[in-house]
Amino acid sequence: MKTITELIKAIMLLINAGGIARIMILIMNIIADPDTIKQNLLRIRNVVIFMVFTILIYSLKDAVLEYFK
Repeated sequence: MKTITELIKAIMLLINAGGIARIMILIMNIIADPDTIKQNLLRIRNVVIFMVFTILIYSLKDAVLEYFK
């Protein structure tokens, strides 16, 4: 169980790091090409929503495991 928990924590770290990197790349794309601002802002919103859902699911999993411990 400890190995699975460590693997889940590593995946969460990668998801957050990847989301932040994606947002930074999209911001650089907006600076380079201001014509695509609407499309890139929509993509940034989708990345933030994905990150919030993954954090929410991870927190819910921790709460359920702690409750049934």
